Amino acid sequence: MVEKLSELRKLPKSELEKRYDNAAEATQGPLIYYHYEIIRREQSRQTTWLIVLSILVFIATVISAIGVFAS
Repeated sequence: MVEKLSELRKLPKSELEKRYDNAAEATQGPLIYYHYEIIRREQSRQTTWLIVLSILVFIATVISAIGVFAS
């Protein structure tokens, strides 16, 4: 039986990896839903970092523009 998506998202990454490894030993069927969840979490983390870095670049640009116009 496959978990609901909401239950799957509550699991820590280490648990997802453990379940994936256990299921891989016991089956020849698709395990892709664990794999997709791990990838989704990594992409989410990367997206968060890109947003933070974009905000920092914006702030640096504003400060630089203020410095140019103030001098």
